[in-house]
Amino acid sequence: MNRHQYQNAGSPIAGVNSHTMMAGGGVSNSSNQDQNTLNSLLTTNIYECSLHGILTTPQSTFIQRVKGMMRSEQLVSWKEMVYKTTIQSAGPSWAEGSIMPSEIHVRYERNNCFVRYIGTPQIKDNINAMIRNVVDIKVSDRFFILLSNLGYVKDYEYFVDGYCYSTYSLALYLVNHRRVLQDGTKGELLIKNNMVELQCLSGEEGFMSASEHLNTYAEYLYPFIELIKFDHRNLILDPPSLQQSQQQ
Repeated sequence: MNRHQYQNAGSPIAGVNSHTMMAGGGVSNSSNQDQNTLNSLLTTNIYECSLHGILTTPQSTFIQRVKGMMRSEQLVSWKEMVYKTTIQSAGPSWAEGSIMPSEIHVRYERNNCFVRYIGTPQIKDNINAMIRNVVDIKVSDRFFILLSNLGYVKDYEYFVDGYCYSTYSLALYLVNHRRVLQDGTKGELLIKNNMVELQCLSGEEGFMSASEHLNTYAEYLYPFIELIKFDHRNLILDPPSLQQSQQQ
């Protein structure tokens, strides 16, 4: 669910607008588009707080529970591409003191292309939710040229299909993930079970209240599913390295 979908669901962050980068125009216009896009990537301070879980109970029973809590349901389908930087670089000269994000997530959804997330997820010991910087900037194919010029390369990609349920300020995704085959089509499931993610948007000062809101809803969903703060570092760090990272 992007920002506009949150707004349509009655989210309290109404008034936050997505930025658009369209193809075409002369050299000067293209330069301005690149600058506007980079400026949005470096200055957006909207965050997505989330809890995650794997559905092991009957899906029909879980959906009945969710429909009793959420007011709308829609099918979702997109392709996620994760680009990682090959160099540690500062932002452009007009964004003094900025650092280019280590990761940029680009999403194809409904024939539109968006920059969804920037940077890696944040794990804060006193906040019981995962935090991600979300930008939702609509871009054109020219953006991939800009990424290449900035030293980014595609690290991995996958397809997501499923359902999104939403209420006043929350979105719940019940989805599966599939591999991308060499010809660009959908391959086998990455995980046999469906994944569940509960999300809400927050500003920099609202992490604690957003986390409490998420965990209150997570309690309503238990024992159908246990939603937790997923620490992505467990996938790439051994236990001693993870413990050392948490102490820093």
